[in-house]
Amino acid sequence: MMTRNQISCCILLAILHAVPLATAALDQGALLRQFMESQQAQSVPLPGETDPWVDPVGSFGHLPTDGKTPEGSKEADRITALPGQPPRVNFEQYAGYVTVDEEHGRALFYYFVESPYDAASKPLVLWLNGGVYLSQWCSVFGVRSGWEPCNLNAMEELGPFRVNPDGETRSRNRNAWNNVANVIFLESPAGVGFSYSNTSSDYENTGDVRTAVDSYIFLLNWLERFPEYKGRDFYIAGESYAGHYIPELAAVIVAVRKHTGEDPTNLKGIFVGNPLLDKYKNDKGSLEFLWNHGVMSDEMWNNISEHCSFGPSDGVSCREAKSPFEDLIKFVKNAGNIDPYNIYAPVCLWSSNGTTYSSSYLPGYDPCIDNYVEVYLNNTDVKKAIHAQISTDWSTCNDYLPWKDAPLTMVPTLSWLVATGLRVWVYSGDMDDICPITATRYSVKDLNLTITKPWRPWYTPADEVGGYVQQHKGGFTFASVRGAGHMVPSFQPKRSLVLFYSFLKGVLPPAVPLRQP
Repeated sequence: MMTRNQISCCILLAILHAVPLATAALDQGALLRQFMESQQAQSVPLPGETDPWVDPVGSFGHLPTDGKTPEGSKEADRITALPGQPPRVNFEQYAGYVTVDEEHGRALFYYFVESPYDAASKPLVLWLNGGVYLSQWCSVFGVRSGWEPCNLNAMEELGPFRVNPDGETRSRNRNAWNNVANVIFLESPAGVGFSYSNTSSDYENTGDVRTAVDSYIFLLNWLERFPEYKGRDFYIAGESYAGHYIPELAAVIVAVRKHTGEDPTNLKGIFVGNPLLDKYKNDKGSLEFLWNHGVMSDEMWNNISEHCSFGPSDGVSCREAKSPFEDLIKFVKNAGNIDPYNIYAPVCLWSSNGTTYSSSYLPGYDPCIDNYVEVYLNNTDVKKAIHAQISTDWSTCNDYLPWKDAPLTMVPTLSWLVATGLRVWVYSGDMDDICPITATRYSVKDLNLTITKPWRPWYTPADEVGGYVQQHKGGFTFASVRGAGHMVPSFQPKRSLVLFYSFLKGVLPPAVPLRQP
């Protein structure tokens, strides 16, 4: 019988062999769909296996509640100044490694920014990222996939700086989330970004369970390095495949709390953006989103609806019906050169001299920023400043990590967390087709929670409609961010900050404009 890793490798090889080398510029979202198809095979428990997420307390309650004294120190991790940073930086920055498995030499890299305003009173937030994606610049030899490192988000989404087009200097992000919280950006699992393991087999045995446990051990050890944050209100936030990472890490923390009666992290809530919550719902929601937004014809959608139930019983006829918008090559041909992370945003184009440029103008957004970040983080002086391994080549396109385990749906875990009293907010940028709002709404419906505050607009301080929000029994909250794509803080930085601040305060964002028309 094939192991899960063998299944994963066979699926990946089948994908790669089916794609000609000339298609290296394929659409990013297509590979995520292919990955989710492979997850279906990996998520079915093999004989003798049990699902650890059915009983989190029984599965994870035995984990330790105290971290080990770390080899490094807070002072050693302090960043004096980042190369190219703007003048008058008024907050502390730290970066470095925290070992999570001494036997294997597995260590996770973090970047931590304190708030410039009364940091001692602000909560602690851990940002996690996921995201299988395809980069058209990853390899001249063919298609490569990877997991998006959190340093990418620190430098082009919610972090305090943005990397400029020269790849050397940085500018201040006035809507950074560290305005209202102290934020840790964690590159997880090992093999992503600067995180690593000294045991090569670790990269072949990565999955949801180990990622959650490693992140938990990271927190315990990090708090030993930063003891002033012990007992501080703590929240977990993130986006994309963090729709798995965040609820799973929260489940581990709550399980330990229930089993031991101790609360080492003081977790108060989770804030999950554009999440992958359910494989089948995401499949349906993505295609339905394309149809709703005029990317797919009525005839195509009707054919898909006729042959697909979007469940495990779907077979050849469904795959054939979806193929024009799920096959790696046909998706690009049929959808056109659009960005599935925001179907209305400009895309990054190559000029004849090898430079890149944006296809059009969107205030505050540069679709080519991935390139600048990669150049910046591979600068030796930058690596030294952030205490990263000099020998590590940081890339927005990390090699594919064979994935050992992943639930098909996170709905049961979310339900369990809501029932424990944890604050759970889910939000969606409404222009994303990777993990679209249509898919998230299906999963929210599956939670089967009574609506306590119905769907309504919410407003920014500029009296703009920032999006829409609805609250359910147990405090579960679902919100949209108007005009945002998959990476909400990149596309709508002001609106994302308003929503995030509301989450931290535990109140819904404003229901009416400050100045009535």
